[in-house]
Amino acid sequence: MPWIKRNLVFVISLAVALLLVGAGVFYLFSSKGDADSTNAELEAKKQEYDTLVRREPYPNSKNIELARAEQTRLLQLRTNALGTFSKYPKAQALDDASFKSLLARVISELEREADRKGVKLPAGSAAGSRYNFTFDTQRRELRLPPSTLDPLALSLTDIRDICQILFASKVHSLNSIKRTAIGTNETPGSAELLSKKVSTNAVVGCGIHPYEVQFQCFTSELDDVFNRLVAAPNAYVIKVVNVERGSASDSSEATAAPAVASPAAGMMAMYSRYGIRPGMSPQAAAPSAAPAPAGKVGEIVLEQKPIKVTLGIEVVRLAADPAPAESSSARSARRQDPNR
Repeated sequence: MPWIKRNLVFVISLAVALLLVGAGVFYLFSSKGDADSTNAELEAKKQEYDTLVRREPYPNSKNIELARAEQTRLLQLRTNALGTFSKYPKAQALDDASFKSLLARVISELEREADRKGVKLPAGSAAGSRYNFTFDTQRRELRLPPSTLDPLALSLTDIRDICQILFASKVHSLNSIKRTAIGTNETPGSAELLSKKVSTNAVVGCGIHPYEVQFQCFTSELDDVFNRLVAAPNAYVIKVVNVERGSASDSSEATAAPAVASPAAGMMAMYSRYGIRPGMSPQAAAPSAAPAPAGKVGEIVLEQKPIKVTLGIEVVRLAADPAPAESSSARSARRQDPNR
C-alpha cells in the first residue's frame, strides 16, 4: 500500500491504459463483425454482377439497338391493334324532339329491313303494339333527362348495327335484345335491360358496352352472323354463346310465313327471302345436287330444325384522343392579347 501511495499517478495511468486496451479490443471485434458482413454483402453483389454479365443478351450496344427496335415494333403493333377499335362519336346536340325523331326513324328502318329479309320481330310490350327495340320507355315519356340523350343515342346505334348484321344473315326470328340501363327511370335486370353496367378499361382507355341478343336460325345462318361480327367496323367481343334446341312451337312460329292475300304474293315473299328473281325456277337457281335417295313417296329424309341462340356481346370503343397541350409561347401570347 505505501508503494501505491508513492506511485499513485502511475497506478492511475496504468488503470486508464488497461481500460483503453479493453475498449480497443471490444471495438476491434465489433468492427471485425461489421467488416465481415460488409464483405459478405460485397461478395453477393459481385456474384450478382458476374451473373448479369454472363447472361444473354448482354447489354452491349448491339443488343441495346435490338431492344429499341423491338420497342418500336411493339408500339407499331399496339397502334395497329388499337386501329381495329372504333372511337366514341362526338357528342350530338340532342333534345327530346330530335332524339325521338331519330328513334322513330331507326325503328322504322329496322322494321322495313326485317320485313325485306323475312325476319320475324317480337311483339311489343303492350297488346297489339310494335316492338321498340328496348326503347319502350323513351317512346312513352314526353320528357327525357338531358344527360341520358347521348348514351341513349349510342345504345340505339349499337342495337341498329347488331340488328342489321342479324337481318343480313337472314335469321328466322329475333326473340329479344337487352342493353344496359341508362338513367334512373330504367331498372337494371328487367325484361329488356341487363344487370351489367358499362365498364371501362383504364389500361387501354376504352369503354365496354354489353348487350345480349336472342334469335332463332339454322347453323349456316349462325356461321354467317359470326363472320359478319368479325368483319364489322366496330369491335365486337362475343362473351357468351348459348345454343338451345328450338321447341316445336317456336320453330313453327319462326318459320311460318306472314299472312298474304294470294298465293302469288306468298310466292313473291319466298322469292324475296331466298334471292330468286321472278321467272327463275328454284331448280335453276340452286346448284346441281346429288340425286335424292330412294324412299317412300312423301318420306322426309333430312329435316333441320332451327336453333335458339343467345349471344352475349360487348362493344369496345376507345376514348377520344386528348386535345393537344398548349405550348408556353402560345399561353404567354394569349395572356398578352386577351381578345384571342
